[in-house]
Amino acid sequence: MVDVNVHFQDAVRLTQKLIELGKENWELAVYPVEDHGFVEPTSWTDEYKRVLKLFETYLK
Repeated sequence: MVDVNVHFQDAVRLTQKLIELGKENWELAVYPVEDHGFVEPTSWTDEYKRVLKLFETYLK
C-alpha cells in the first residue's frame, strides 16, 4: 500500500477486471508495508514460498 510505482487502487482494479472476465488460476499477494522492492525478510520468505508452490503445481 506504500508502493510509489504500483498504486494499490491499480491492483484492486486489476483484481476486479479478472473477476469480471471470469479468469481463473490467478493469485494476489499484498505486502502492505513494502515499497516496490522488498525489505522485510518475511516478505521475501512468503514470496519465494508462493513461487515454489507455483513451480511445483504447474511445472512439475
